[in-house]
Formats: sequence, structure tokens, C-alpha cells
Amino acid sequence: MEQVKAVGQEQSPSEPRRVCVTGATHGIGLAIATGFAQEGARVVINAHTSTDNGACDRLAELSECHYVQADLSTSAGARDVITEACALLGGLDTLVCNAGSFFDVPFSELTEDQIDRTLNLNVKGYLLCAQAFANQVTPAQSNPSIVCTGSTNGHAAEKNSVAYDTSKGAVLMMVRSLAVTLAQQGIRVNGVGPGLVDTPLTHPGLSRAGRRKNAAAQIPLGRIGAPGDVAGAALFLASEAASYITGQMLYVDGGILAQQMLWDPET
Repeated sequence: MEQVKAVGQEQSPSEPRRVCVTGATHGIGLAIATGFAQEGARVVINAHTSTDNGACDRLAELSECHYVQADLSTSAGARDVITEACALLGGLDTLVCNAGSFFDVPFSELTEDQIDRTLNLNVKGYLLCAQAFANQVTPAQSNPSIVCTGSTNGHAAEKNSVAYDTSKGAVLMMVRSLAVTLAQQGIRVNGVGPGLVDTPLTHPGLSRAGRRKNAAAQIPLGRIGAPGDVAGAALFLASEAASYITGQMLYVDGGILAQQMLWDPET
């Protein structure tokens, strides 16, 4: 990818926000990008694939949108996506670190490669994107912020999800540490922690016989989440309405973490 110097420009509060959402061609990332576009933000979306499957064209019906291909599990890819986004938009005001995945297998079968792939994308990629974003923020910018996609798995463990749980636990602490570290630059850092959300990543598991019904029965609100549920929380955390909120993980889980063991799972 061609290297372009990142430029931070003065911004009037009335100007459209400049937003980069990583991992945004489907699922939660696309819903977040759509929410920003509906508000009139200029948006850059990202994925590691050569095509965006039409996501950018759909978003362009709402607002300016660009697609940047970059593999955020690599150091170069994580930095390049911010450099390219800044070149396209003249700087960035909001970064949503959302690209992530999981490779869940029984712990005895977990390989070093699967551990590296999980941590490189879910943790290292977030850190390097956040660093590149912070380095281009100028004092003239209004309400610069970072929103990281965490998970309820960063707070409560799931069987045979050791690498993923570890990565999302790291994201929780990353949000807090970055919030303290970047506060002097006026950059707020928060996270959204989805519970069980119906996305292309979770759909295969939810499609197994009885799995969807059983899962929904254990969620206090009685339903599996939709990507739009998480998008609303992310947009709030990036907004002026949240200007005194930093270092927080807002769980969007239908009440999963609020509930202890069920005495009778069938009710």
C-alpha cells in the first residue's frame, strides 16, 4: 500500500466528523459505519479482503465513504489503514477498532498459530491503530475519540474460548490504560462489549439445532442481539453527549452479565 503522510487539519464543530471503522464490511462493524454515515460523517471502512462486498457503495448512498484494504493482524496493515484514512479524509476524529475474530477449539488442540492470529488481530492491531490515530490528532480537533469493540468474554469466561477470552480481557484493560494515557491530548477512549450478537461470525454456531432457542432463553431480555444494538452504543460513546466519559466498557448484552446461574433454564 502506498504510504501517505497523515495530515491533521483544523476542524469546525459544524463540519462532518471523519471516522474510520476497522473490520466494517459486515456485522457489527458495518452497522457502526452505517450509523455514522446516517449522521453525515465521512467514513472510511476497512477489511483484509480485496473486495468490500458492496458495503462502501451502500454507505455512499448515505454519506462519503471509502474502502481501505489492510490486514490489521500485521504491523504494517494496522498503521497503513490509519495513514490511508487520514489521506482520504484530511485527518481523523473518531477511530472504531472493531476488526477481530476467534478461532475457538478445545484447549488441548489450540495451536501457537491460532494464539498468534487471535492476539495479533484482536489486541496488537488495536494498539497500533490507536497509536497511529493519536499521533495525527491536533489540539484544534473537537472531541477526538477511540471506541474499541470488546466482549462480554473479556469479563466472563467461555469454555474452550481461551485465546479469544484472553484477547478481549486485554481489550478491557487497553481501553482503561489508553484513556489515562491519551487524556492529556483530549482523546477519549471507551469500549463496547457485545454479548451474543447474530453476525456472520456467530451465525454458524447459532444455526445448529436448538442452539438459537437455548441461547435466547438464557438472555434476560429474551433475544439474541443485532449489530444495530451495538452500533447505537458505539455512536453514543463517540458523541458529544459522552464528552465526560472515558475509560469505560459499555456492555451491550441483553443482561447476560447481570444474571447469575439460572435455577431452572427452561423458564
